[in-house]
Amino acid sequence: MVRQSSFGICEVCGTRSSKAAMAAHLGKCLQRADAGAAVDGLLIRVEAMGAPMYWMDCAVRCDAKLKQLDRLLRRTWLECCGHLSAFTTGGRGRIAISVSIEKALTSAGSRIAYEYDFGSTTALVISHTGRISAVFDQPVQVAARNEPLVWACDVCGEPATAICTQCVYDERGFCCAKHAAKHSCGPDMLLPVVNSPRMGVCGYTGDG
Repeated sequence: MVRQSSFGICEVCGTRSSKAAMAAHLGKCLQRADAGAAVDGLLIRVEAMGAPMYWMDCAVRCDAKLKQLDRLLRRTWLECCGHLSAFTTGGRGRIAISVSIEKALTSAGSRIAYEYDFGSTTALVISHTGRISAVFDQPVQVAARNEPLVWACDVCGEPATAICTQCVYDERGFCCAKHAAKHSCGPDMLLPVVNSPRMGVCGYTGDG
Protein backbone atom coordinates (compact mmCIF):
# COMPACT_ATOMS: atom_id res chain seq x y z
CA MET A 1 0.00 0.00 0.00
CA VAL A 2 1.13 3.55 -0.70
CA ARG A 3 2.19 5.32 2.46
CA GLN A 4 0.17 8.36 3.43
CA SER A 5 0.84 11.35 5.66
CA SER A 6 -0.79 10.55 8.96
CA PHE A 7 -2.54 12.76 11.47
CA GLY A 8 -4.31 11.75 14.64
CA ILE A 9 -6.90 12.95 17.11
CA CYS A 10 -6.27 13.30 20.85
CA GLU A 11 -8.91 11.32 22.75
CA VAL A 12 -8.68 13.73 25.69
CA CYS A 13 -9.23 17.14 24.09
CA GLY A 14 -9.98 16.42 20.42
CA THR A 15 -6.89 18.21 19.11
CA ARG A 16 -5.76 17.13 15.65
CA SER A 17 -2.00 16.74 15.46
CA SER A 18 0.63 15.20 13.24
CA LYS A 19 1.99 11.81 14.22
CA ALA A 20 5.37 13.38 15.01
CA ALA A 21 3.90 15.98 17.37
CA MET A 22 1.26 13.87 19.11
CA ALA A 23 3.43 12.34 21.83
CA ALA A 24 4.55 15.78 23.00
CA HIS A 25 0.95 16.99 23.00
CA LEU A 26 -0.22 14.02 25.07
CA GLY A 27 2.59 14.48 27.55
CA LYS A 28 1.02 17.80 28.49
CA CYS A 29 -2.66 17.10 27.83
CA LEU A 30 -2.91 13.94 29.95
CA GLN A 31 -1.45 15.70 32.97
CA ARG A 32 -4.08 18.45 33.17
CA ALA A 33 -6.37 16.38 35.36
CA ASP A 34 -6.71 16.55 39.15
CA ALA A 35 -3.23 15.88 40.52
CA GLY A 36 -4.68 14.25 43.62
CA ALA A 37 -6.15 11.42 41.54
CA ALA A 38 -3.15 11.00 39.22
CA VAL A 39 -0.88 7.94 39.20
CA ASP A 40 2.39 7.23 37.42
CA GLY A 41 2.27 5.80 33.95
CA LEU A 42 3.84 5.54 30.52
CA LEU A 43 3.08 6.70 27.05
CA ILE A 44 3.61 4.05 24.41
CA ARG A 45 3.29 4.15 20.64
CA VAL A 46 2.00 1.20 18.64
CA GLU A 47 2.75 1.19 14.90
CA ALA A 48 2.04 -1.30 12.15
CA MET A 49 5.25 -2.84 10.84
CA GLY A 50 5.63 -1.81 7.22
CA ALA A 51 2.60 0.50 7.38
CA PRO A 52 3.48 3.25 9.91
CA MET A 53 0.55 5.42 8.83
CA TYR A 54 -1.42 3.15 11.18
CA TRP A 55 -0.51 4.12 14.72
CA MET A 56 -1.96 4.72 18.13
CA ASP A 57 -0.62 6.25 21.31
CA CYS A 58 -1.69 4.60 24.55
CA ALA A 59 -1.56 5.75 28.15
CA VAL A 60 -0.45 2.86 30.33
CA ARG A 61 -0.41 2.54 34.10
CA CYS A 62 2.94 1.34 35.46
CA ASP A 63 1.34 -1.84 36.82
CA ALA A 64 -0.49 -2.68 33.57
CA LYS A 65 0.29 -6.10 32.06
CA LEU A 66 0.98 -7.15 28.50
CA LYS A 67 -2.21 -9.22 28.54
CA GLN A 68 -4.19 -6.00 29.04
CA LEU A 69 -2.43 -4.41 26.08
CA ASP A 70 -3.13 -7.55 24.04
CA ARG A 71 -6.86 -7.19 24.76
CA LEU A 72 -6.83 -3.54 23.73
CA LEU A 73 -4.97 -4.27 20.48
CA ARG A 74 -7.40 -7.04 19.61
CA ARG A 75 -10.44 -4.92 20.38
CA THR A 76 -9.22 -1.82 18.56
CA TRP A 77 -7.30 -3.17 15.57
CA LEU A 78 -7.11 -6.92 15.14
CA GLU A 79 -9.67 -9.42 16.35
CA CYS A 80 -11.35 -11.47 13.65
CA CYS A 81 -11.19 -15.18 14.40
CA GLY A 82 -9.64 -15.60 17.83
CA HIS A 83 -6.09 -16.11 16.53
CA LEU A 84 -3.06 -16.54 18.76
CA SER A 85 -0.74 -13.62 19.46
CA ALA A 86 2.64 -13.00 21.06
CA PHE A 87 4.93 -10.25 22.30
CA THR A 88 8.62 -10.70 21.50
CA THR A 89 11.91 -8.93 22.11
CA GLY A 90 12.76 -8.26 18.49
CA GLY A 91 13.18 -11.89 17.49
CA ARG A 92 15.00 -12.96 20.67
CA GLY A 93 12.09 -14.86 22.20
CA ARG A 94 8.59 -14.40 23.53
CA ILE A 95 7.65 -12.34 26.55
CA ALA A 96 5.11 -13.75 29.01
CA ILE A 97 1.85 -11.80 28.90
CA SER A 98 1.82 -11.69 32.71
CA VAL A 99 4.82 -9.32 32.62
CA SER A 100 4.16 -5.61 33.10
CA ILE A 101 4.39 -3.42 30.01
CA GLU A 102 6.95 -1.23 31.75
CA LYS A 103 9.23 -4.18 32.60
CA ALA A 104 8.95 -5.63 29.10
CA LEU A 105 9.94 -2.34 27.48
CA THR A 106 12.74 -1.66 29.96
CA SER A 107 14.24 -5.13 29.50
CA ALA A 108 14.09 -4.90 25.72
CA GLY A 109 15.55 -1.41 25.37
CA SER A 110 12.25 0.49 25.11
CA ARG A 111 10.98 -1.41 22.06
CA ILE A 112 9.14 -4.72 21.65
CA ALA A 113 7.33 -6.50 18.82
CA TYR A 114 3.86 -8.03 18.65
CA GLU A 115 2.25 -10.47 16.24
CA TYR A 116 -1.40 -11.39 15.84
CA ASP A 117 -2.25 -14.53 13.81
CA PHE A 118 0.71 -16.69 12.86
CA GLY A 119 -0.78 -17.52 9.46
CA SER A 120 -1.87 -14.20 8.00
CA THR A 121 0.19 -12.19 10.44
CA THR A 122 -0.34 -8.58 11.44
CA ALA A 123 2.92 -7.34 13.00
CA LEU A 124 3.23 -4.32 15.25
CA VAL A 125 6.05 -2.45 16.96
CA ILE A 126 5.56 -0.99 20.44
CA SER A 127 7.86 1.69 21.82
CA HIS A 128 8.13 3.77 24.98
CA THR A 129 7.66 7.50 24.21
CA GLY A 130 7.50 9.10 27.66
CA ARG A 131 6.45 9.04 31.30
CA ILE A 132 3.31 10.69 32.64
CA SER A 133 1.34 11.25 35.83
CA ALA A 134 -2.33 11.06 34.90
CA VAL A 135 -5.81 9.87 35.82
CA PHE A 136 -6.54 6.49 34.22
CA ASP A 137 -10.01 5.17 33.44
CA GLN A 138 -8.42 1.84 32.45
CA PRO A 139 -4.94 0.34 33.02
CA VAL A 140 -4.33 0.64 29.26
CA GLN A 141 -6.26 3.15 27.17
CA VAL A 142 -6.03 4.71 23.73
CA ALA A 143 -4.90 8.32 24.06
CA ALA A 144 -4.67 9.11 20.32
CA ARG A 145 -5.05 7.23 17.08
CA ASN A 146 -4.46 7.93 13.42
CA GLU A 147 -7.55 9.37 11.77
CA PRO A 148 -9.12 7.15 9.08
CA LEU A 149 -7.11 7.09 5.87
CA VAL A 150 -8.71 7.68 2.49
CA TRP A 151 -7.89 5.07 -0.15
CA ALA A 152 -8.69 5.65 -3.82
CA CYS A 153 -10.67 3.19 -5.94
CA ASP A 154 -8.35 1.48 -8.42
CA VAL A 155 -10.78 2.19 -11.25
CA CYS A 156 -12.10 5.72 -10.78
CA GLY A 157 -10.13 7.30 -7.94
CA GLU A 158 -13.16 7.92 -5.75
CA PRO A 159 -12.87 7.00 -2.04
CA ALA A 160 -12.84 3.21 -1.65
CA THR A 161 -15.32 1.40 0.57
CA ALA A 162 -14.06 -2.16 0.02
CA ILE A 163 -10.81 -4.01 -0.55
CA CYS A 164 -10.19 -7.37 -2.21
CA THR A 165 -8.54 -9.99 0.03
CA GLN A 166 -6.69 -11.45 -2.98
CA CYS A 167 -5.59 -8.27 -4.75
CA VAL A 168 -4.41 -6.62 -1.51
CA TYR A 169 -1.22 -8.71 -1.62
CA ASP A 170 -0.38 -7.03 -4.94
CA GLU A 171 -1.01 -3.62 -3.33
CA ARG A 172 -4.26 -3.08 -5.20
CA GLY A 173 -7.91 -4.13 -4.96
CA PHE A 174 -9.51 -0.95 -3.60
CA CYS A 175 -13.08 -0.44 -4.84
CA CYS A 176 -15.64 2.32 -4.45
CA ALA A 177 -19.26 1.30 -3.90
CA LYS A 178 -19.96 1.40 -7.64
CA HIS A 179 -16.99 -0.68 -8.77
CA ALA A 180 -17.11 -3.17 -5.89
CA ALA A 181 -20.08 -4.84 -7.60
CA LYS A 182 -18.01 -5.26 -10.77
CA HIS A 183 -14.74 -6.42 -9.21
CA SER A 184 -13.37 -9.42 -11.11
CA CYS A 185 -12.57 -11.53 -8.01
CA GLY A 186 -16.22 -11.44 -6.95
CA PRO A 187 -18.10 -9.98 -3.97
CA ASP A 188 -17.11 -12.84 -1.65
CA MET A 189 -13.50 -11.64 -1.77
CA LEU A 190 -14.31 -8.11 -0.59
CA LEU A 191 -13.98 -6.74 2.94
CA PRO A 192 -14.75 -3.21 4.14
CA VAL A 193 -12.14 -0.47 4.21
CA VAL A 194 -11.46 0.13 7.91
CA ASN A 195 -9.01 2.07 10.04
CA SER A 196 -6.71 -0.83 10.88
CA PRO A 197 -3.48 -2.41 9.60
CA ARG A 198 -5.42 -5.68 9.40
CA MET A 199 -7.72 -4.28 6.72
CA GLY A 200 -8.28 -6.83 3.96
CA VAL A 201 -6.78 -9.75 5.91
CA CYS A 202 -8.55 -12.97 6.96
CA GLY A 203 -12.11 -12.12 8.00
CA TYR A 204 -11.39 -8.77 9.65
CA THR A 205 -14.22 -6.25 9.33
CA GLY A 206 -13.00 -3.78 11.96
CA ASP A 207 -14.85 -1.03 13.70
CA GLY A 208 -15.30 1.12 10.61
